[in-house]
Parts: sequence; C-alpha cells; structure tokens
Amino acid sequence: MASPFPGMDPYLEDSGIWPGFHHRLADELADRLNTHIGPKYYADVEVHTVFEEITIAAPSRARYPDVGVYARAPEEPAPGPAATAVAVSEAPVKREIVAGQTKLRAVHVYLTETDELVTSIELLSPYNKRSGDGLEEYRRKRSEHLLSSVHLVEIDLLRGGTRPGREVNEPPLDTDYVMLVNRYWRGRNIRISEIWPAALNEALPGLPVPLLPPDPDVAVSLNAAIEAIYGRAGYDWRIDYQHPVPPPELRPKMATWLQEELPDVTTTAG
Repeated sequence: MASPFPGMDPYLEDSGIWPGFHHRLADELADRLNTHIGPKYYADVEVHTVFEEITIAAPSRARYPDVGVYARAPEEPAPGPAATAVAVSEAPVKREIVAGQTKLRAVHVYLTETDELVTSIELLSPYNKRSGDGLEEYRRKRSEHLLSSVHLVEIDLLRGGTRPGREVNEPPLDTDYVMLVNRYWRGRNIRISEIWPAALNEALPGLPVPLLPPDPDVAVSLNAAIEAIYGRAGYDWRIDYQHPVPPPELRPKMATWLQEELPDVTTTAG
C-alpha cells in the first residue's frame, strides 16, 4: 500500500517517525546516485552528531529533540529531611529538559580519484531549522559551501521551523516543502539558487545533481525514493491516518484540499 499523498507525506514529519525516515532517505539517495555516477564519482552519507537540550515549559509525554531515541533518567527520589531547621520552599517553576544526541545526515558526492567533495546534498532536519544554535550552525555550514567550489543541493521536507536560506525567505515562499540547487560556476562571482517549491498536494520534483563539467547532471527522483522507503519501512501499517496531522497546522488551502480529496485523513494538527 502506498502513501495517500502524491508527494511528501506529512505524517513522516512526526517526531516518532522522522528519525528513521531521515536516516533511510539519506541512504536511499546515496544508493540511487551510485548506480549512475560511478566509477568516476561516488556518493556517501556524512553523519554529524551534535548535542542539544530543549527546555519545555510543562512536562508531558516523552519528547525527542530531533534524530535518535533518548532514555529519560529515572525520577530522583524525594529529598530527605533538612539537616537544619530551615524551611525548604517548593520550587515555583518546574521545566522539563530533554537532552541527547542529534544525528544530522547529508549525502556527499566525491570525485573518486582524489576524494574531492563535488556536491553536498543537505537533508534539513528539525535541528537545522530551530532558532538558536542549530539554525546558526547550519547557516554557517551553508555559507561555507556557497563560498567554495562545492555545488549545494538543499532538500527541506519539513513544514515547521525557519527556512535557513535568504533566497527562500525574502520574500517567503507560500508552500510546504522547498528544494533548491545552487551550482558553482568557475569564474562567476554570483551564485544562483534554482528553487522548486512543492505543496502538500503536489508530487515532489526530480532534482538535478550537478557534477564537474563537462559531465551532465544526474537526476534523482525524490518521489521514487520516498515510495521505496515507505514500502520497506512498513509505514503503511505503522501510520494511523485517523490521528491528527503532525504539527505545524496545515495551511488553510491544504486543509481544504485534504478534507475534499482525502476525507478519511484527519486534518486537525496535533
């Protein structure tokens, strides 16, 4: 059984599903590229681990900062009696902190002979789009790519968070998902981003992956990659489409489309 959505399935953005999907998508794209670019080039998955803490105003169910599964420490025992006759006041504010490791993945295309990095395919994760250290860290990495001879392919399959690129924020794109390709051209001072917006009710585009001239681009089908992952990961029986669409809330236009075209899917965000 295939996903009921024509492109990206918003239920894959759920915090319990996304980590595995993010991992599988990186591997799937690297495997698909390697069937077309060898032996001159090869694609591999770069895994970068970061440490982060998220403070939540009120404790609730277990939270996951981004990628990975974290075990919550057992509750501390109640403090014993005070050693002196000093009254101990109960803390007026209690906030939950979720801490753990976040694994970020990118697909890199290298020149086999020299291991030169040719193209970086960045698969944005919630950490990359969360205001604070994660967003700033990714923006620095992004700037380094744009100042180098590396082609940049950016795949943003998350509706939430802040899009890191200025070219997709000024003016903002009224869409759900964004893919872009930014090529390095020797001798040019300006780099241009080719941008593919994709709404929830649209198929995802086939993206060109640039290589070194004079080699032509290699096309990668995001739709085909997600369809393959969906079947192998068992999402067709793991996802309950009677549950609300994961946050953030759908854009009004998409909520209307979902209600009309997929009436069996719950449209209210959790």
